[in-house]
Amino acid sequence: MSERSSLSILANLGSKLAIPKIQESLKNIITGKEGTGIMKALSTTLYAKSDSWGAAAGNIRKAIEALETAEKALLEIATLATRLEELGALYNDNDILSTSDVAALDAETETITAAIDSIVSGATFNGVSMLDAAGVTFDAGVTDAGDTQTLTTEAISSVASTTTASDADTTGASLNNEVTISLGEISGGITTLLARENIAYAASAIMSAAADSAVETDLAAEAAQLTKQMMLQKVSLSLAAQANLNENAKLNLVS
Repeated sequence: MSERSSLSILANLGSKLAIPKIQESLKNIITGKEGTGIMKALSTTLYAKSDSWGAAAGNIRKAIEALETAEKALLEIATLATRLEELGALYNDNDILSTSDVAALDAETETITAAIDSIVSGATFNGVSMLDAAGVTFDAGVTDAGDTQTLTTEAISSVASTTTASDADTTGASLNNEVTISLGEISGGITTLLARENIAYAASAIMSAAADSAVETDLAAEAAQLTKQMMLQKVSLSLAAQANLNENAKLNLVS
């Protein structure tokens, strides 16, 4: 077998071997499937971490909304408690109240204290009580690993038993003290959760971007592989054509 014949055979073989590799690279690029198992596993892991941090951010947002529900209720209670103090002051500092005046003050006191207890029992988030006479404690997930933050609201005493203006001021003052403490706890909880929410969203975005980058890097490698195989095929075809041309030239000289 001549050197030219061997060259022609090898060139044709190289071209044929390049074709399936070219087809595979094209398939991976068109479908978006990664060709490297390591990169695919990495991007899958990063996407999962991104989703976990996204879920943590969602949990944090719900915890914030729960505390905001309690906060709004407490602000309403504070307004009513202040009115109780005013009613007590009107009763205790006024010696010329008529019987009907006292009755009116007592009636308003009773209505307000009943309303306060109703607000406490009605302050719920997704069916969970946010205020209670014994206080409320709950945990919220704050990381992708399931770590939690414990959140509390101060005990808000039941005041419905106060039905007369003579006791309204002391009841209102005591209640306002409880509300102030609870609002402080809630404010601290919300501030901390907002910081954690920012971290969770940032981590989710970073993980997602990293996963996208891994996929893009892998597809770039596929594109490079495709270019390489196409060049090899082009060279092989060129060599085969050259070898065939030389063989034909020899035959023409012989004939």
